[in-house]
Amino acid sequence: MDRNEWYRAGEDIRDQVQQAVDTGNFTNLGKNISNTVNETINRTMQEVNRTVGTVGESVNRAVNDVGNGIGRTMETVSENISPYASNPLYKRPNARLDKSLFQRTPRGSVSGVLCMGAGYGVMGISALALIGSVGELIAYQKSLVPVIISGIFTAAGLWLGVHGSRLAGRVKRYKRYVGMVKDKLYCSIQELAQRTGKSERFIVKDLRKMIHLGMFKQAHLDQKQTCLIASDEMYDQYMLTQKNYEAEQKKLEMDKLAEERRRQEKERLGGAAEVIEEGKSYVRLIRQCNDEIPGEEMSDKLDRLELLVTRIFDQVEKEPELASELRKMLSFYLPTTKKLLEAYRDLDSQKLDLSNIEQTKREIETAVDNINEAFEKFLDELFREKAWDIQSDISALHTILKQDGYLS
Repeated sequence: MDRNEWYRAGEDIRDQVQQAVDTGNFTNLGKNISNTVNETINRTMQEVNRTVGTVGESVNRAVNDVGNGIGRTMETVSENISPYASNPLYKRPNARLDKSLFQRTPRGSVSGVLCMGAGYGVMGISALALIGSVGELIAYQKSLVPVIISGIFTAAGLWLGVHGSRLAGRVKRYKRYVGMVKDKLYCSIQELAQRTGKSERFIVKDLRKMIHLGMFKQAHLDQKQTCLIASDEMYDQYMLTQKNYEAEQKKLEMDKLAEERRRQEKERLGGAAEVIEEGKSYVRLIRQCNDEIPGEEMSDKLDRLELLVTRIFDQVEKEPELASELRKMLSFYLPTTKKLLEAYRDLDSQKLDLSNIEQTKREIETAVDNINEAFEKFLDELFREKAWDIQSDISALHTILKQDGYLS
């Protein structure tokens, strides 16, 4: 039925109400309005019955005609613009959606349209009935029940129509989302929001609902909900990349903290930092020579030497002011020790049983003993001075306690 039929019915009812108001005669108002509504409904139902009988056949013919037309058009376009169209090996890309990823007929495609049609149809008819019932109530003081019933049907129709509109709107948005994500299988929420005119918060909520309904069969949102990922395989790749990224960030953070600690330690040590680093390089050299020299006797001497040098420089780390006393050691003892150990290593690697080589090795072993003795005395002096300092502190404390009367 033509929509104008409803408009004409509404105009008739309006004119009848206006005439009753102008003349003050409401005698037949309710009856006239009721007749107008009933006639409109009857004509609507007749039109619907006639339409239902032919709509299926018409739709099928229209679909076939459109499909054939599109097919012919695409063939013509392909022949005109595609350099590969004449190639028998060329295959047209599959434009159909991957059904393992997307619903081809998403939920709400049919129900949304039906709800809209039924809901708004019921609302229109019920609204007219409501107007008639109100008119009869005013004119004849009839029962309020028809008004209530028609009002309920009007509200229910409105709700059903709005619900259908929401379903249809969601289907429309789903198709737009799919169009943006189907090729790359991922798309940023920001891009989706920009191209749909919705807020990012709305897009995230909308996608989560669609994923819950199964419209996207494998889709995921990333951890920060900034990207839509349409397949499980790509999401697994994303998770692996994210895991590697987080591990790399953690490593960079740990390196940064370690560098910061080294900087703070260097500031604390001041000029002693250079002395300590040089001393550690000698410790590494002693350990390396010890590994390369097989003799057990010499190895014991080098173990002792490494222990002494390590303890000396450990003490300097605790008391950076001792660094000045190590200058002589760094300028003479340690460089000399380095030369002796490297010479011993080279002689030992010759694997020759010659008297002059053995004599030189024994002399170097004796020199290492002397160096160990010197380092022992140096370390002893360091702790002796510290012991003296501690003894002085104890004596001062004893004197103060005695002066204050806490000791007799």
